[in-house]
Amino acid sequence: PDSIDIRLGNELLVAKKVGRVLDPVKKENEFFEKVEIPDEGFVLKNGMFVLGSTVEKIGLSESIAAQIEGRSSIGRYGIVVHMTAGIIHAGFGAKTPSTLTLEISSVNPNDVLLRKGMKIAQLSFFKLDRRASMGYDFKQGSKYVSQTAPQAPKIYMD
Repeated sequence: PDSIDIRLGNELLVAKKVGRVLDPVKKENEFFEKVEIPDEGFVLKNGMFVLGSTVEKIGLSESIAAQIEGRSSIGRYGIVVHMTAGIIHAGFGAKTPSTLTLEISSVNPNDVLLRKGMKIAQLSFFKLDRRASMGYDFKQGSKYVSQTAPQAPKIYMD
């Protein structure tokens, strides 16, 4: 009654070991490998980290923000769907409805199968007391505007 389920898209960015220390202030996207989720699913192993995106695209007004959380049933498999980025700012997707990037990992000692289209997370929406002075998509420096696939980190743009 207070959230909507969202589904996993068909593409992942799988983090791979590159044998060196990563520096977030530099463009470090080569540690991800793009993978299409096969019809039989993608095996998520313990400790693995992948970026996924949602099937659903959203567009928020300057008066609405959202929160993404894992579904209880997914959490009970030890699957985490966001590391720290749970807030979707007012005005996200206002220019063009956009997919959300999921930060997925597993703490389950067993392998878990991820399937494209599976209900993996949920969104709750919040009406702000007042409109944001500038929505996310229109703020200079917003890095994840009009996304349609999982996006590697862009902290180097700060």
